[in-house]
Amino acid sequence: MKMKKLAAIIFSAAMVLNMGAAAMATGEPTQSPTDMKTVTITKNYEATNKGTTSPAETFNFTIANTSVKDAASGVTAANMPTPAIGNVSYTAGEAGSTTKSKDITVTLPEYRSVGVYTYTIKEDQGSTAGVTYRTSDIKLVVTVLQDASGYIRVAAVHTEDEGGNKTNTFNDNEYSAGSLAVKKIVTGNLGDQQKEFAVTVTFTAPEGKTVSEAISYSDGGTDYTIPASAWTSGTATAEINLKHDETVTFTNIPYGVTYTVKEDDYTSDGYKTTYAFGDNNKKIDSASDSVDITNNKNNDKIDTGINLDSMPYIMILALVAVCAVVMFVRKRFSANR
Repeated sequence: MKMKKLAAIIFSAAMVLNMGAAAMATGEPTQSPTDMKTVTITKNYEATNKGTTSPAETFNFTIANTSVKDAASGVTAANMPTPAIGNVSYTAGEAGSTTKSKDITVTLPEYRSVGVYTYTIKEDQGSTAGVTYRTSDIKLVVTVLQDASGYIRVAAVHTEDEGGNKTNTFNDNEYSAGSLAVKKIVTGNLGDQQKEFAVTVTFTAPEGKTVSEAISYSDGGTDYTIPASAWTSGTATAEINLKHDETVTFTNIPYGVTYTVKEDDYTSDGYKTTYAFGDNNKKIDSASDSVDITNNKNNDKIDTGINLDSMPYIMILALVAVCAVVMFVRKRFSANR
């Protein structure tokens, strides 16, 4: 009897829950898709290293028809409508700043047939040194539905990896720049640590790339820049002067830039020059590079007035001389007696 009662209670509870769920389902309004005239893509422009200044940059895009399905007869990828895509511009220093995120607008065309329209968006590969451009495609899928009022456009923007996973996060763009520290070391007992040594630093941009922002450095307490306009045929130079234990640091050098460091010839002054590069490739590809220039001037044969190597012979000669004097005196003494 008790079991029958318990079963009746469970059955009643299940019925109540089922009715409640049905009531909620019928009470929920059906959401109809709204027509989309534009699609927004958000781009983040990052800075790899702090303290760097990105150049002004405009990112441009192209959009191409890829495929169409479930459309009216005669609608193909070749003749289906193509959206229009804008660009996005950044001023100097915006990479990694509070304004690093900006929107790109895709304007959808008018469609004359239902269907699923797929497009491929590509970012143009620019030529600014230090800037990383997006190489992966972005997929735009526009689903056109029939509505009582006409056609409704429903769009989605995403990328897909090989596993089919989708993402709409686009953080591919970066500005990467580093520094180069040039240090002077003077050694040797004749090394003049107050002497200034002239050094020429030459930078070379990567092939096909343009340096579009200034490189900064300080020499002798004065601040200097190598402006973008100073680059000729892909190279730029700086003349610096260094005393012992002084360092000149060049900053905001785009990744990929190579460099040479050459000191004037001081061999006629008795100096031997050696270089110690932190990066043997002499290429900016990290936050900081360095090179130490050592000038050594040493004299192991200092003239002290007496050649110590000849001292034994001098002592022998002196002893012989003393003996000769003694013998001479003794002979004189004997003769006088």
